[in-house]
Amino acid sequence: MMRFRALLLIALCSATSCLADVYKWTDAESVNYGDTPPTKNRSVEKLKQSLNVVETDKEPYEIKVAVEKNPLTLYVFKECGNPCDQAKALLDKRGAPYTLKNKDEDKLELQKLTGRLQVPFLMVGKNPHLGFEESAWNSALDQAGYPRSNPMADFKKPSKAAKVADKQPAAEAKSP
Repeated sequence: MMRFRALLLIALCSATSCLADVYKWTDAESVNYGDTPPTKNRSVEKLKQSLNVVETDKEPYEIKVAVEKNPLTLYVFKECGNPCDQAKALLDKRGAPYTLKNKDEDKLELQKLTGRLQVPFLMVGKNPHLGFEESAWNSALDQAGYPRSNPMADFKKPSKAAKVADKQPAAEAKSP
């Protein structure tokens, strides 16, 4: 029993030391880090620490790279109808983030860019694609490095009903 208490005390002391303050300061020769600020009057920055948590991006790496190298801009307007709906559906299905241009001022931009107002119009990086043809757009997206299927499609958030059921006590959740 005594051994258990000693181990518990050691574990608690070491756990709290992990969250000790950390200071960063610069002197003439180097950048320094320490658990106490320097004694001399220097510019000191107290670093914020968090618990051991891995931070992740919301987008997969391959999409980030594709967006950086070949950003997507989609021009669609009200008059377009089904072809524009299919174009948006394809990009959404593939999980490809895009800038949507669908306002009146965007018509002027498209006119300057292409010399006409035909939509849907997709810019993949610097490569224009006029009109919607699924196979041609898929090929352009493949060449630009966008994944064939949406990597986030399998990630499902719990429904509101599931959240409510989780908050109810077990006896209430089982009743019809």
